[in-house]
Amino acid sequence: MLTVVMRTIWPLFLGILFIGLGNGLQGTLSSWRADYEGFSVLTTGLVMSGYFIGAFVSSMISPKQIKKTGQIRTYAAYASIASTAILMQILFIEPPVWFVSRFLSGFCIAGIMIIVEGWLNSISSNENRGQIFSIHMGVVWGGLALGQGLFAIDDPSGFQLFLLASILLSVSLIPILLTEIKAPDTEVQESLGIGALWKASPSGLVTIGVSGLASAGFFGVGTIYAIKSGLSVSETALFMTLFIGFGAASQWPLGWLSDKIDRRKVILLCCALVTVICILLSLFEFSKTVFLILNGLIGASTLPLYSLGVAQTNDRLRPSQMVSASGTIVLVYSVFASLGPLSMSYFIDLFESSGFLIYLILVHLLIAAIVFSMMFITDDVDESDQANFQVMTQRPSVVGMEVIAEEALESQLDSEN
Repeated sequence: MLTVVMRTIWPLFLGILFIGLGNGLQGTLSSWRADYEGFSVLTTGLVMSGYFIGAFVSSMISPKQIKKTGQIRTYAAYASIASTAILMQILFIEPPVWFVSRFLSGFCIAGIMIIVEGWLNSISSNENRGQIFSIHMGVVWGGLALGQGLFAIDDPSGFQLFLLASILLSVSLIPILLTEIKAPDTEVQESLGIGALWKASPSGLVTIGVSGLASAGFFGVGTIYAIKSGLSVSETALFMTLFIGFGAASQWPLGWLSDKIDRRKVILLCCALVTVICILLSLFEFSKTVFLILNGLIGASTLPLYSLGVAQTNDRLRPSQMVSASGTIVLVYSVFASLGPLSMSYFIDLFESSGFLIYLILVHLLIAAIVFSMMFITDDVDESDQANFQVMTQRPSVVGMEVIAEEALESQLDSEN
């Protein structure tokens, strides 16, 4: 059954792969080039925050726009705008223009993800939705990681890599426009309030939000940290690839572990690992190979925190609430994520490369302190009541929330019978 479905939906995955490649390349290239062009670290942080602000705005506007103009036309418009936005950075090397470019990129990429995930949700069934969603997440993470590698294939001080990123986003249109898949109807979900989510799972909500400071900070100005640490262009590309690749690879084992024990203990473990590694990097000199591996391990520990936070939150929601909670999760994550690049760049501006490490230590200690204190206030959820862990990108997914909700409903019905 899954094989038959895959023969139908492969154009969606191919389109998303090109989106991931272009988006991953543009993010790293923009940060590196901003430093090369003489932007201050704080200015670079502000410019890179534009992406996450755009994604936040898109989460509120795009569902209504998709319902109005349809999936295919909206996808085409968004991909075209995102492709054009990259070219703006070649023509006008000015911080305000680059901020607008990053804002448009974030707005359009977030909208495209909403379109594709809604499409996948309509095509899949209860039996294969989890598998299809897992493949989708693999394509998203894979495209993003491989996009970092493209950064090293040419001189980033020229214009060729900007053109390549633009071309990749434009090419993503081809499989979508030629697909025979019928576009689904789109429904705008009503959100569960922040107060209700905080009451249900303060540990989960804090992990979702505050982890956005770290992950968005990395995606925004991680390249600046690599530059200030003395890495070459090719080494910077490898640094970004390992950080993201390790983060993607660790999602499943950490998710499996969190399904077996109190998820909050896994969150604390991740925070402890990030803190210890950052302290080691700040106190000792390592060879570049060890330096890259240790930073990859930071990625393996911090990037899964978002998925763990979503799972922790869903454990304390009724199945009927899970999908409606996704809108509030978008809001919480996006607000914190929009602050990530600017706040991290402030620390790098004050403490050079050590600022990156100090920032990550403080962010993860904050998460750990709140989660640890909540363990004495709220009880753990029984394993039988836990929602199954799902790998999530660093942006809330309607498909993922529906997969979790449906599985929770099935478990609830089974227990009642």
